[in-house]
Amino acid sequence: GLYWAPAPFNKRSGYCRRVVDVPLIKNWYMERCPGKAPVKVRVSYQKLLKNYVFNELHNRPAKARARKSLFKALKNTKFFQTTEIDWVEAGLQVCRQGHNMLNLLIHRKKLNYLHLDYNFNLKPIKTLTTKERKKSRFGNAFHLCREILRLTKLIVDCHVQYRLGNVDAFQLADGLQYAFSHVGQLTGMYRYKYKLMRQIRMCKDLKHVMYHRFN
Repeated sequence: GLYWAPAPFNKRSGYCRRVVDVPLIKNWYMERCPGKAPVKVRVSYQKLLKNYVFNELHNRPAKARARKSLFKALKNTKFFQTTEIDWVEAGLQVCRQGHNMLNLLIHRKKLNYLHLDYNFNLKPIKTLTTKERKKSRFGNAFHLCREILRLTKLIVDCHVQYRLGNVDAFQLADGLQYAFSHVGQLTGMYRYKYKLMRQIRMCKDLKHVMYHRFN
């Protein structure tokens, strides 16, 4: 099994990457695309390969730098403390603190007629006058934070359901894969930072490559 394993795992010693960094389907789009594949799948193969070649050409070797530990630097300030908690719990904390942060910004502008629910939907609680609508406009930074927190909550909720035993590991994996493949439908991030469309399209291309293999 070790002999046929993908690149970092077929070595008994030497440099090995963390599990999360191992690209599982990178080899697929580096092969020739099947001729009978639909046009959208062939386009996805082409775009992913083009992006890979572009990154390889523009990849500079890392400069030698003195290593600094970020955690130690933060620990030396009075603002940070260290603790050990489960990472799902940490995710829930991020969602909660993010919700508090956005709520503080809403109430700072005295917009008591706007309600931010726990899924980070911002809705008015009454029909707004023109003046109120004008006053309740937020900038792109606020809405981008809101959409990022919405995606974070989706991912954390998937893991919470798994921890509660409501879904099994396959359903969790399927849910996560669906969430990351459909960021454009599940959130509106691209409205506030359109360059994100590149990553959203790449996720969609990966989806095409994977679904074509298994369907």
